[in-house]
Amino acid sequence: MGEFDFHLVDAMLSGARDHELKLVLLWFASWKNASSSYVPSWVKLDPVRFPLQVAETGDPLDNLSPFSTNNRDADAAAFAAFMEHLARVDGHEKTVIMVQVENEVGLLGAPRSYGADAAAAWAAPVPAALVEALRNGAAPYVQAPDEPSTPTWDLLTGDSDRKAELFMAWHYACYIEHVAAAGLARYDIPLFTNAWLDSSVPNGSESSNIAVAGGSAPGVFPSGGPLPHVSVAWKLAAPSLAFLAPDVYFGDFEIPFKRYAGTNTTLFVPEMRADGHGVSHSFLAIGQYGAIGVSPFGFDSLDDDRTVELRRIYAQLAALEKDILAAQPRGRVRGFRVPASEEETFALGRYEFVIRAYPEHGNGERFGYGLLLQSDEDTFIAAGDNFTVCPRSRDGRPVAILQADELVAGTGRLRPRRRLNGDETLSGTGIRIAEHPAPMHGFMATSGIPSGVVRLSLYFPGAPRGTAAPDY
Repeated sequence: MGEFDFHLVDAMLSGARDHELKLVLLWFASWKNASSSYVPSWVKLDPVRFPLQVAETGDPLDNLSPFSTNNRDADAAAFAAFMEHLARVDGHEKTVIMVQVENEVGLLGAPRSYGADAAAAWAAPVPAALVEALRNGAAPYVQAPDEPSTPTWDLLTGDSDRKAELFMAWHYACYIEHVAAAGLARYDIPLFTNAWLDSSVPNGSESSNIAVAGGSAPGVFPSGGPLPHVSVAWKLAAPSLAFLAPDVYFGDFEIPFKRYAGTNTTLFVPEMRADGHGVSHSFLAIGQYGAIGVSPFGFDSLDDDRTVELRRIYAQLAALEKDILAAQPRGRVRGFRVPASEEETFALGRYEFVIRAYPEHGNGERFGYGLLLQSDEDTFIAAGDNFTVCPRSRDGRPVAILQADELVAGTGRLRPRRRLNGDETLSGTGIRIAEHPAPMHGFMATSGIPSGVVRLSLYFPGAPRGTAAPDY
């Protein structure tokens, strides 16, 4: 009693080191999935010392109050002890590279808490830094009046539920800042927190469980969570967090990718669907929005047959890790996910590339996905599945493929497995990247690209290599 037990932490570190892996650990503590189901039994059985939030009806909600200093300080003390232990046993090897503080915080069942502690906070003045930011348009749904006096939360302008959401965001962020700062004082590694998104599931979608994806109103999705439209409160109140991150399962994945990449110093996706629909977005997150990582949720619970695509994609990303890290800050990588009925065109260097989906995907959905990164002026690496990439010049000159090689992972680097022939380069006009062969001309088949990785060099027919081109 009264001592922290770190045996599970040490076991995770040992297992990761045995397999030469790095870890991002999750600190559940006060909140997991917009509730407090994960807290220790001694917290659950003492609601006087560790108070819950309260619905407007007066009923308790299964969610620890972020207005309670007892709740906050107990969490911070435990987190500080954990981080101190981590510094002692992992400060040299650095197996743990980041820590997520809490999980999908927010309040379900009401836009805000109505307990006595919350009522006192609601009647207090809005923090001056947040008022100034609101007056400068930092939040889309809530504004501050122009009067020189500092308003209370109720006197902000905007929908009442949105004001309640911003209020909860501020106080969740203040609580987590206290916890995060206590941990950083013991061990300085990046900390972040994640969000249960607010987008509702459209009618006719693959899931009827709207609660999993969130709803359109605070309290239907977790009110106060670290969503982009309340990120101003999180950034001001929780500066110890390196970034905010989205958990992405439903809807248009590109929307949260774009919003979180645009409101944070980096994009990281700590939870994402582990099926083909989900993992095919990995290249888009990394290649288009500069993500430092994506984590398909629950893949360790799937059998081998359900992880074929996931393993193939991760093998490609692992093989290209150094190339991607070099290309991202220079803007020399593009990710994509293209339905079969559409095409996407983008420029890299002095070339343009047209991407089209090729065959039907295994689950009946037609799309192609992958990334293209530029190694030098005329050399590119393409990776992914189910797409064709066709190059063209940006100044109208004809372009062709000089040579193309399928690459496989070797000892610390990619190495060629085979040189692609004219059929496999569509007579020098493009590369089809797919795991399996496909019909061609009705009586023959082009071979597949089992590794899903091809290096292609381009040239201008009739012009010497290195001919001057427009400076793009």
